[in-house]
Amino acid sequence: MPERGAAPEPADVPEPEPEPGRALVRVRAASLNPVDLAIAAGRFYMDVPDPPYVAGAEAAGEVVDSLAHPPGTPVWCLAMTGSLAEVVSVPDEAVVPLPPDLGFPLAAGLGIAGLAGWMTVRERGALLPGETVVVLGAGGAVGQVAIQAARDGGAARVVAAARSDGGRERAVAAGAVVAVPTGPGLPAALKEVCRDGADLVIDTLWGEAAVAAIGALRRGGRIVQVGSAAGPSAEVAAGPFRGGRLDLRGFSIFSEAPEDVARAYRGLADAAVRGAVTMSLVGVPLADAPDAWARVASGAGGDKIVVAP
Repeated sequence: MPERGAAPEPADVPEPEPEPGRALVRVRAASLNPVDLAIAAGRFYMDVPDPPYVAGAEAAGEVVDSLAHPPGTPVWCLAMTGSLAEVVSVPDEAVVPLPPDLGFPLAAGLGIAGLAGWMTVRERGALLPGETVVVLGAGGAVGQVAIQAARDGGAARVVAAARSDGGRERAVAAGAVVAVPTGPGLPAALKEVCRDGADLVIDTLWGEAAVAAIGALRRGGRIVQVGSAAGPSAEVAAGPFRGGRLDLRGFSIFSEAPEDVARAYRGLADAAVRGAVTMSLVGVPLADAPDAWARVASGAGGDKIVVAP
């Protein structure tokens, strides 16, 4: 990244050196995510590096050097920055070996976006079989994985909400029983399709959509907040939380313990290998990373963009 808020530019940088407690991974695929743009813009809630730096928060590839992982091991790894390169240096505990038959592009795509859909349902959301789940922003990559995670986890019904016709079509294809538009009619639509109330809401939007979904929760329901695509704030009344014994739970993969991330990634990867979770991937070469960056900024239309060095 040449400067704060700019798109990445191709450049020659020194290859990272081996360090105790860190692994060098030869990158075969690196997924682009909205968090990369937030880090670049200085809007991320955790400490971010000053430019110039190499962008990219996750990658899949082979271990080059590590005291904890044998060289040549196929892995997925989580790094705040550095994955849009031929080699990335990451903490040993941020490296997860891949199961057989999981290709590098899908392995990269399943990371930040996939775990945001999977862990919000199965871990933070604590889904129980037979429950009703509402997924907001269901046409995006995170929402589609959340729908599949809920179905695979035994949800009785998954209700989707998405802005566009295409997003709602993708949500139904992922397994939602019904998909409704976001917007002014969302509160009434959710109450109509969730007449007995929802048990769990996965919220990638925040704003008015989250307020509408909170109104559709039954007593004891919970909402997991994982993104703010619709805005950084929401005006939420306190009474329904107290009277309905509702839970609001936050999620960020960067706030999870490395061992929990590794366990969840193994579960998600196994689900992908057996076909329970799928993802639409778009591969681009590293030289086209600036154009791919712009596509993420404008919305990837439900696809997961994966860069191959």
